[in-house]
Amino acid sequence: MPSYISVRLKPKEEDRLLAGHPWVFANEVDSAPKTLAPGTLVEVTTAKGKPVGRGVANPSSKILIRLLTHSLTEELDEAFVAGKVRAALGAREKGSGKDATDGLRLLFGEADGLPGVIADAFGKTVVLSCFSAGMKPFLPAIVKALGEGGYPSVYEKSVGEVCRKEGMAEKEGWLTVPGSFPLHFNEGAAKFQVRPDQGQKTGFYLDFREARRRVHDLSRGRKVLDAFCYTGAASIQAALGGATEVLALDSSQSALDDALQNAKLNQVEGRIVFEKKDSFKALRELKKEARMFDGILLDPPPMAKSAHDLPEARTALKRMLGNALDLLSPGGFLLVATCSHHFSWTLLEGVTREALEDAGRPMRLAERLTQPKDHPIVLTIPETEYLRALVLTEA
Repeated sequence: MPSYISVRLKPKEEDRLLAGHPWVFANEVDSAPKTLAPGTLVEVTTAKGKPVGRGVANPSSKILIRLLTHSLTEELDEAFVAGKVRAALGAREKGSGKDATDGLRLLFGEADGLPGVIADAFGKTVVLSCFSAGMKPFLPAIVKALGEGGYPSVYEKSVGEVCRKEGMAEKEGWLTVPGSFPLHFNEGAAKFQVRPDQGQKTGFYLDFREARRRVHDLSRGRKVLDAFCYTGAASIQAALGGATEVLALDSSQSALDDALQNAKLNQVEGRIVFEKKDSFKALRELKKEARMFDGILLDPPPMAKSAHDLPEARTALKRMLGNALDLLSPGGFLLVATCSHHFSWTLLEGVTREALEDAGRPMRLAERLTQPKDHPIVLTIPETEYLRALVLTEA
């Protein structure tokens, strides 16, 4: 049976945790042994001794403990973790878009009760990221459960700033018998190839699927600008939807090389022009050239990685929107997105409203979009909602 170290909270620090949030910050803890090591199993109680739950510790992180259960009787062992994986896979089977794509997020960290663990499936191969040192000991159990669930090949890609903040060594490589790259999957009528060993995150932004669907539906007969296009998924959906011409911009040549291969895979390379440019600067240049587009997609990288970044991010977004609106033909559509949890709906809509007022463009809010169901949102864990997009149309 697993053994647990007792940790007591400071007074009045339990409300958020008892409501369902899994993060216990180091400054919320009143007493904890100095011998805690990454992966140590702990039992958390309030200052008065009331049970809060069990979880895994990581003294190198500001998030000292990530709770896995609010019970002090449930054992945190391989069977427990495997059960979480099975439950997540079952939820995707029941209605997370599997009928329309075989590119799915199978595990979404805290939302699936596995803090810090991300797993994206491309066909039958999974790209897994672990951003919690406390969860590292459970990776073999997670890989085994994924295999039993029909995903026999697992590639780990745990890299980046998050690893450094967690005090973890970066890790990249196969956790099962090695497969081969690129991986392939379908999204509606589109076909995509993915290079997890080269690309950002797990190699593809599965969370933008609903936005790409709307771009597909709105693009027929239109000239479209796709800023920050990455590997071209939205551009390809626009072309497949009937766009007459797509200008796709990105600052990464390797991403554009992959985008061209994806375009050829879908036989739409003749209608998409890929250009290596900083999209923020390119919007200003296109404005000087008096270029005009019938549809514009703005999906920039995270502009506010913390609440501290919000004032600068707000200014940058408004400027970007203003430049884009000057490029938008009458009767066109604009889709603007942010992938920062800190950038709330209120803030996104407020900045967009100001940009529209300044441009004299009374556009209609046609739709609000967020991440698809395979990226579940848990209301008591606000961080699980991070993708927000507005679709604007003009009569």
